[in-house]
Amino acid sequence: MITLPPTPRRIAFGVFCVSVPILSWGISFVVIKTTMSEIPPLTLAFLRFFLASLIVWPWASKAKTWRKIAKEDRLPLFLLGFFGVTTYFAFENFGLFYTSASHGALIIATIPLCTELYGIIHQRLPIKPMLIAASLTALGGVFLLVSNDGAGSTASTTGDLLIFGAVASWVAYSAYADRLLHRYPHLLITMLIMVTGAVTLFPGALLEWVLTPYPMPSLNAWLGVAFLTVFCSVLGYHFWNLAISHLGVTMTNNFLYVLPLIGVSSGVLLLDEPLTGQIVWGSILIIGGVISAHFADSRRTVS
Repeated sequence: MITLPPTPRRIAFGVFCVSVPILSWGISFVVIKTTMSEIPPLTLAFLRFFLASLIVWPWASKAKTWRKIAKEDRLPLFLLGFFGVTTYFAFENFGLFYTSASHGALIIATIPLCTELYGIIHQRLPIKPMLIAASLTALGGVFLLVSNDGAGSTASTTGDLLIFGAVASWVAYSAYADRLLHRYPHLLITMLIMVTGAVTLFPGALLEWVLTPYPMPSLNAWLGVAFLTVFCSVLGYHFWNLAISHLGVTMTNNFLYVLPLIGVSSGVLLLDEPLTGQIVWGSILIIGGVISAHFADSRRTVS
C-alpha cells in the first residue's frame, strides 16, 4: 500500500475532514436513542442507509467516480460495508435501546485503543509496557462504567456489552478501509458501503415490521432520520474516509476520544441523563487510557 507523506497541508485537511463525522456522531447517540422510541433499531438503521444510498448514488455518478472493482477486492468491499454499517449499527442501535447515550459514547471511545492493539497483534509487534498500562487504565474505566450507576441510571450491562460489539465491528471496518481507500475513489467506496448496508439490513428491518408494528413516526422522528442520513451517514462516512487517506487509520481513529465529551454532554443536556461519579471517573480513565495508548506506540497506520 502506498501512503502519501503527512505534509502540514494534508494533516490540516485531514483534521477538518475528521471533525465533520466526530461532531455528527457525537450528537447521534442522543438522536438515535430518542428516534428509537418511534422507530425500532434495525428499521432505523435500514432507513438511514437506504436514504443515504439514494443520495450518494447520483452524487457518485455525477462525479464520475465509477471504476471497475477488481475481483479480489469484491469480498473485502462487501465486508467493509457489512462491518462498517450492518453489524456496527445493529449492535449500536440495540445497545442504545438498553443503555444510556453517555455509556454508548464512552464505550465507543475505546475504538482507538482496540485499533492500536489489533495493529500490534496483526503485525506481530512487541507490546510496550506503557501500552499495557494504558490498556489496563482504559479497561478499569470500562469496568467502572458498566457497574451499577445507582438510582436513576438508564444504563444496563446488556446494552453496554452490545456497544462493545459495535467497537469490534469498527475495528474490522478500519482494517479493510485502510487497505481499500487507497485503491478506489472515496465517493465510490462510500456509495458501496451505503448500498451494502441497506441491502443487508433490509431482512432484519422487514422482520421488525412484521413482529413489532409501530405507528406512523412523528415529524420529530423523521427529522432524526434525516439528520442521521445526511450528516452522520452521507457526509460522515465520506469525510471519514477522506480523513483516513490523509491521516492514516490509527491517527484518524484517535480523534474518536472526543466522542464521549460530545456524547455525554448531549445526553446530560438533552436527555437529562444523570452525570454520576462513576461516569465522571470512568470517562477520565477511558479517555486517559486511550490518549496514553496513542503516545505509547509510534506507528500510525494499520496495514
